[in-house]
Amino acid sequence: MLVVGVLLAAVIGWSTVRAAPACACSCVPLSERDAVKRASAVVFGVPVEKSEGADQTTRYIVEVRQSYKQRVPERITVVTASSSAACGVDLEVGVERVIMLGGGSAGPVRPADGEWSASLCSNLKWISLGEALLYGGPSMEPFPADDSESGPPVVPIVIGAVAVLLVGAGVAGWWWRRRAAGEE
Repeated sequence: MLVVGVLLAAVIGWSTVRAAPACACSCVPLSERDAVKRASAVVFGVPVEKSEGADQTTRYIVEVRQSYKQRVPERITVVTASSSAACGVDLEVGVERVIMLGGGSAGPVRPADGEWSASLCSNLKWISLGEALLYGGPSMEPFPADDSESGPPVVPIVIGAVAVLLVGAGVAGWWWRRRAAGEE
């Protein structure tokens, strides 16, 4: 009876003790194709600078050699959690590699405007340039950091203006011919 009482007290005591919340990154393994497909952009580049933030993030300055899925500046900031337990990616400064990027948050990381996020789950495997090309489409040269890619593209504006002028000239010609035919 004493043993049952001790066991009951131990079970009640153990069940009332709360464990501290755990922080662990658990990822569903992705194929190379799925990792590229889920990424907002894929870059091949070299991390050239690493800085630790007070908000448990790490920021890397990456010199981009090529990008896939969308064109990015030649120098980008990639933000990730400082710890792999929080799904942070440890990029080695000076080592070229393919990096899967997200535009939004990656776990607890919230990149600022103009920054990219990267998570361990998307970057578990080393993806080759061939796989990035195969799954991400043709490579794109990065644009200069001081180039304003956010502005409207010039070629579509010019084509649109020419189209409006041609339509206007066609309507004016039609109206003129119709008016001339009415006077006869």
